[in-house]
Amino acid sequence: MTHGPDAVHELIKESGWSYPVSVRRLENQKPMENITIDERGNSMMLSELLHEADVKRFDDRSDLEAKIQPVCESESASRRVGWIGKIKNIFFPT
Repeated sequence: MTHGPDAVHELIKESGWSYPVSVRRLENQKPMENITIDERGNSMMLSELLHEADVKRFDDRSDLEAKIQPVCESESASRRVGWIGKIKNIFFPT
């Protein structure tokens, strides 16, 4: 199963599009598409991922990877909270 930028790239290829691809096109055509962001199976909607990345377009696959990978990594890290971290978040929200 592909995840992160590879999953977004696969979505672009399955749609029959080629680079450059605008974020607006992705948001209009596939806003509710579920993208797996890491190997643990965590996922988020494509529109959320693109909003977090705050980009306008992807010029090629390496550009997509450079812009999406940091968002996937930070979102994945934020979801790796143990039970002690969850208790801390209840009493000391950030």
